[in-house]
Amino acid sequence: MKHSILSLLLFFTGGWVLGQSDTAKLMTEAESKLASHSSSISAILSNPVYDMLHPKTAFRELVKKYADTKPLVITHDNEPGKKIKVTATVKNKDGQPVAGALVYLYQTDTRGWYAADAPHVLEYEGDMRHARLFGYVKTDKNGKIELHTVKPSGYPRSDLPAHIHVHVIAEGYESYGTEFLFDDDERLAGTIREQAVRNQFIIAKPGSAKAPFLQEFSYSILLYKK
Repeated sequence: MKHSILSLLLFFTGGWVLGQSDTAKLMTEAESKLASHSSSISAILSNPVYDMLHPKTAFRELVKKYADTKPLVITHDNEPGKKIKVTATVKNKDGQPVAGALVYLYQTDTRGWYAADAPHVLEYEGDMRHARLFGYVKTDKNGKIELHTVKPSGYPRSDLPAHIHVHVIAEGYESYGTEFLFDDDERLAGTIREQAVRNQFIIAKPGSAKAPFLQEFSYSILLYKK
């Protein structure tokens, strides 16, 4: 029996990778659910049905468009790794909370991979634009966000510590980018830790957490007005 090249390329782990028409159908479905408020950003991002959309620019813009202040879930129940809760408070230099700031987060999985099938997506700029585990969330009236995810791992064949990339945009403030690091990370030691501090990355110690989370980490972000 002959198989087309397309069929062979589409065959993947015992199933079939969705074609372009199916991708468009899923995109339309996701947008319809978000626009009608019948589903949340977290429900979409944590649903394995939409996994193949995650690297796509149009899908990411959709998630950005409908970002809100609710706790953000970016992994589904079967995602390997240690479940953690991350909270962060965004304030200005006067100690006042910054409400309505848009926060973009992306990270590796427990393998240290950004993509589903590789450590990086077209190297580092690709990681920023197409990482599988990502989300957008807005700060609430108290300047807070909450993220539900798995603890990332550092890159394979590297001594860099695990981290979550964070980018914050708020009206009237300078845009801000940093990394959330974990104090209990074995890689975060010696000169690596010193460099992280010099880079003004934010390090948090693990705190106790309620199920289903195994750890909780809390961070504080400072924004400066333009």
